[in-house]
Amino acid sequence: MNYGQKGPSLELQRQINDSIASRSRSNRGTSALDDAGENKEEAGIPPAGAQFEYLDHPADVILHSWGVDLPQSLSNLAVCMFGYMTSIDSITINNAQSSEHGTNLTAQGHDMHSLIYSFLDEWLFNFHDSGFVPKEVEVSQFCRDVWRIVSSGKGEIMDIQRHPQGTEVKAITYSGMRVEEKEGRCDVFVVVDI
Repeated sequence: MNYGQKGPSLELQRQINDSIASRSRSNRGTSALDDAGENKEEAGIPPAGAQFEYLDHPADVILHSWGVDLPQSLSNLAVCMFGYMTSIDSITINNAQSSEHGTNLTAQGHDMHSLIYSFLDEWLFNFHDSGFVPKEVEVSQFCRDVWRIVSSGKGEIMDIQRHPQGTEVKAITYSGMRVEEKEGRCDVFVVVDI
């Protein structure tokens, strides 16, 4: 990752922060109606068929994802995190932006929990640096022997005119982090600071 990349403009970041701050925590995770009275997409609601959900926590939110194995569950976990910040259904795939901002993000740890933490933290840093939101994430390399993950995502840079603003994820935590692996299914639970 190139940490010297220029991130979103200060004005865009201010607009995102203002929009997030204006949302009441009391309506978090509810659907909204547009001017025609029809449901519109909102952050914090998993799209149909998603392999993730949001669980209540006294002060934060628990991201819960699942898949047939750990790499798939981690892919779903990253999308889950971004789905709390904006509606995943509102994100389109821009190949140029995906190639520039969502390719080969590498995370390293010293055990399973530090690897998961690092993986989500790299994606969160990438968002804060570039504004890029992946609609899909694929783990291309997962090495338990050296605790390393390489992943790529397809999506686009967040545009507050088109993408609903959800709740900002401030940080990843180790609190309550757990991985449940069994034959044919893996569940991951991570608390994020909002």
